[in-house]
Amino acid sequence: MDANVTTPLVHTTRLTAAYRRYLQSANSCRFAHEVDESYTSATLLSLLARGVVEQRRAAALALGMLGDRKCIDSLGRAISDTDRGVRLVADDSFRAVLVRDAAPLHHQQLLRVMHLNDGGEYAAALSPALILIDQAPMYAEAHHQLAICWHGLEDFARAERAYQNCLWHCRFHYLAWQSLAKIRYLNGNLEKALQALDYCLDINPDLETARMQRRQIRRRMRQSDV
Repeated sequence: MDANVTTPLVHTTRLTAAYRRYLQSANSCRFAHEVDESYTSATLLSLLARGVVEQRRAAALALGMLGDRKCIDSLGRAISDTDRGVRLVADDSFRAVLVRDAAPLHHQQLLRVMHLNDGGEYAAALSPALILIDQAPMYAEAHHQLAICWHGLEDFARAERAYQNCLWHCRFHYLAWQSLAKIRYLNGNLEKALQALDYCLDINPDLETARMQRRQIRRRMRQSDV
């Protein structure tokens, strides 16, 4: 039989076998090494899009460990996969790749900004966030963190622009869509807030907080029509 016919089956068996060993051992280094030896990113992306459930889960996990910016859109699409396990793994991998999508120095700067934002220290985070974007203007998560700074400082106009810049670089950034909806809601632009939440939930149908926001906006719109 032609080797080109049998190769995909061999590769699929290796991927699922490595994935099952990972589930038993939680040894992420071994899993990443085994996958990296046998697969290209292109093959993993193909399996993520067209494989059976176990292959899609394994591919999503592997891309989170080994992938780069070229896999961000595919992982973003997989967050709405029909299988909940694929959705969860793809979401984790999507966010992991977003955060490390820069040179190591810029990655470390981002982690510092994220730490400050997580602690509510928005004023302290603002300057390093602006410097980071100046140095790495294509870094989508840097724009998101800058938006969080402006949002926390209640400069909603600058926050909206920063969320939009984030989405320009990564249209699957569902948290940016959700936060953009909050800004638009505060500005009284209910239709556009609802539109942003629809985009958010198309990407991540499991985000219950966004679903609650959408219900709140729809109630307010109905009340306005009365």
